[in-house]
Amino acid sequence: MSAPSARDDASRPGGRMAADEDGGSPLGILEAVFLNMGDGVSVVDRHGRFILLNPMAQQIFGAMPPQDIPVEQWSEFFGLYLPDTVTPYPVKQLPLSRALEHGEAVDQAEVYVRNARHPQGIWLLVGSRRLTDPAGDAYGAVSVFRDITAIKQTEAALREEEEKYRSLYKNTPAMMHSIDSEGRLISVSEFWLRTLGYSREEVLGRRSVDFFTPESRRYAREHVLPAFFKTGVCKDVPYQILKKNGEVLDILLSAISERDVSGKVVRSLAVLTDVTERKRVEDALVESEKRMRAILDNANSVFFIIDRQERYIFVNREWERLFHKPLQEVVGKSTTEVLPPELAEGFHRSSQAVFDTGEAIHREQRLPLADGIYTHLTQKFPLIDSSGTMYALCGISTDVTELKQMELGQRFLAEASQSLVTSLDSETTLQRAAELSVPTLGALCVVSVLEKETRLRPVAVASIAPDGGRAVREFLGAHPPLPGARDGPYSVLATLRSAASPEASALLDPDGLKDARWRSVRAFGARASLHVPLRARGPLLGVLSVVSAQVGRPYGPLEISLAEELGQRAAFAIENAQLYRKAQESIRARDEFLSIASHELKTPVTSMKLRVQQLGRTLAKQDSGQVPAEKVAAMLDVFSDQLRRLSHLVDHLLDVSRVNESRVDLRREDVDLAAVARDVTGHLRGQMTRAGCAFELLAPTPVPGRWDRLRVEQVMINLLTNAMKYGAGAPIRMEVTRADGGARIRVQDQGVGIPLAAQARIFDRFERAASRNYGGLGLGLFITRRLVEAHGGTIRVESRPGHGAIFTVELPPEPRPE
Repeated sequence: MSAPSARDDASRPGGRMAADEDGGSPLGILEAVFLNMGDGVSVVDRHGRFILLNPMAQQIFGAMPPQDIPVEQWSEFFGLYLPDTVTPYPVKQLPLSRALEHGEAVDQAEVYVRNARHPQGIWLLVGSRRLTDPAGDAYGAVSVFRDITAIKQTEAALREEEEKYRSLYKNTPAMMHSIDSEGRLISVSEFWLRTLGYSREEVLGRRSVDFFTPESRRYAREHVLPAFFKTGVCKDVPYQILKKNGEVLDILLSAISERDVSGKVVRSLAVLTDVTERKRVEDALVESEKRMRAILDNANSVFFIIDRQERYIFVNREWERLFHKPLQEVVGKSTTEVLPPELAEGFHRSSQAVFDTGEAIHREQRLPLADGIYTHLTQKFPLIDSSGTMYALCGISTDVTELKQMELGQRFLAEASQSLVTSLDSETTLQRAAELSVPTLGALCVVSVLEKETRLRPVAVASIAPDGGRAVREFLGAHPPLPGARDGPYSVLATLRSAASPEASALLDPDGLKDARWRSVRAFGARASLHVPLRARGPLLGVLSVVSAQVGRPYGPLEISLAEELGQRAAFAIENAQLYRKAQESIRARDEFLSIASHELKTPVTSMKLRVQQLGRTLAKQDSGQVPAEKVAAMLDVFSDQLRRLSHLVDHLLDVSRVNESRVDLRREDVDLAAVARDVTGHLRGQMTRAGCAFELLAPTPVPGRWDRLRVEQVMINLLTNAMKYGAGAPIRMEVTRADGGARIRVQDQGVGIPLAAQARIFDRFERAASRNYGGLGLGLFITRRLVEAHGGTIRVESRPGHGAIFTVELPPEPRPE
């Protein structure tokens, strides 16, 4: 440092300059200025001793330093550092040193201060000047410094933000670019380059639209860019941009502009969002929604969605079909506005239960609609968004009307099957069937049985009204169903198929209903009716007719099927009862036959056994010569007769087995029936003589035809044997004549005769024409009938008890075509 000047005595301790005694010298004024400055001021003499630190300087550095502190220790003492904030400031480079030693005028030198008063450090902007007297001699130096810490922090923050912006622009995972007023690219982000596959040199200076597809380029030039240069902003403009490899990306472009003082756009910053995947997902979602809509629209179930206010968001076609309202008409409307009042209240309660509890519900609902009452199984469940909030309700409703009807029908048929087998009486069974039909199938049921193949007779009536059944029964007695009606019970006789009618006029005669006596029956006349056949395995038994419980409601397919099934089951019950009775009768006939057969077979066997024993004793005496030949011959004749009788019984058993199984094999040939009759009667004359029967054969002319000779002989033998059995001792007469181109055989006896009640069954198995005291198996006439029928003929009997019987056989001359 320079040596002290002559003015050293002007300095005083205490950090204040010496003032003139009057206090008004220039030096005093200067001191006052320094003391009140907002900047820090420090003054040193020419020896480098500090003679002044104004208050602001003292706030920064503390009290006045010691007078003897050397210049070399200034940086350490005051905590002065270079702008790097870590290197102590070289003393020779300090602004105050440079001004004092070299006379440099130092302006805006930055010094970093970190000391006990400012451990976090502060920044000072320092200016220093040498102090000289009028003669130009230096007597010290002054430094003025300002705290610029806030400014430096702001600049640092700005630099940091700028760096962040540059880094963001450079490294952000978004495509960004800037264009000038001509639309040329002046900057692009790294992500922009990486995404599209270009280098920066390939794109800067080119128009941004050069990288668009032709359609997007045209759209940008014609619509977007003109509007952008006017407004200075655009948002989410959809474009398609081309990558270097030709791949197309879908983007959304948003941009803002920078304008000059005249308001002209000079540059812009645009952000390009790659929405290719999102668009693909959106397109897939749209396609999925279309598919889902198609699925829902073609589903057999009703689908609907309502919001928390119970306003419709969506309904499918099945809903539209059910309620006859299109989607466009109901969207946004509440259920109370759309549904009938009788449905809306129940719908609201069930929907509110879902919204209140957040749980799904399943309920069965009956919907009274214009075309009937439907049963639906409805499921309602909440729809939850990604935040877990319930925002809507979805309902799925399936029409189970037919299923419920089938379930009820199956239950009904199961109960019917149990009830129909409780009686073997046909009319009781039919009455039970009529009662079961009400009210499941209708309000009235009438069951008619078929008589004489053309006439229906009502035998069972049931009505939903307390005394309706009696009134309808009396009405039908006075006014039976109308024959020939196209869709009534008589139409079932003609077609053997069910017939449905919109009214019951074919069952209940309209003219008869005009009578005031039938007022209670008249209500059924205008209702739909259904008529189904009573038929199972065999022929038609009758017709079951039902009348609907609702006016104007026709019978549907399910109800028709249910009625047909009931009719069939009733017919099965009747046929089973008949088969049971026949089986019981067959068992009774079998037991009786076994009793008779055992007796009939035992008699010749016993007789033969006795004759064998007698013959043995007789032959034992032969050696003595006491056995006459006539006696042995008589025994053999008896033995032969019993064998013949036994053989005849066995033949009948074999014949009945064959004819009963329809295994009668005929060997037709040209036969003269008159000649056959003569041969047969010739063989039987001995038996007739022993039976005491006078016999007359009347066969005056030949009776030709094609018949099985042996079987025809068997017919004649059976009829003549039957006549000898029941008319022993009385005359027998047989006539063989032509009749209607064929032949007629008449066998007449004068025996005991046949009661009228027995004449219908004597041709059945194990039946006999008269008293059971007569021998035989009861098979002769049964075999005879089957042999005659096998030839295409008929057999009948005319008789009165005590006056004999006449059996007449009619045979056609030729076999009848099948």
